[in-house]
Amino acid sequence: MRATILIFIIILIFIIAGFYSGVLANSKPEEVKCKYGLSVMTDKAIYTAGEPIRIEMKIFNYTEENIVFHFNTSQRYDFIIEDEEGKEVWRWSADKMFAMVLGEEILGPATPQTVYSEEYDGKINPGYYKMTAVFTASERPISGSVMIQIR
Repeated sequence: MRATILIFIIILIFIIAGFYSGVLANSKPEEVKCKYGLSVMTDKAIYTAGEPIRIEMKIFNYTEENIVFHFNTSQRYDFIIEDEEGKEVWRWSADKMFAMVLGEEILGPATPQTVYSEEYDGKINPGYYKMTAVFTASERPISGSVMIQIR
């Protein structure tokens, strides 16, 4: 009986170790060490139909060193609104053109955050919507979402 329990415990340890090594192997060093992050917010949680929706994204530097983000175009961010079924209602970049130039942004300890914001002033039917902000850095894009309600 003790041998069976011991074998079970050893197998369980190997399974857990394999799971965590797989998780860490699929993560970038910045994600494991939390060097940077993103927050998304709107100016309100509940809107009246037709009321402008303001969405803001902040990129944070949690370190005391510069973090360099590279871009393949002049686009730095995007904002997307999706309905409850996941259908895209609005994408900020849909009617924009971006220069095909390489670029970079440095987020340093002296300026630990970068802010991007836009306003959607179209009409949306009542319901719940997911507001997604995307930081379009080529080697490490990140995104976040918040839910809002339209009445």
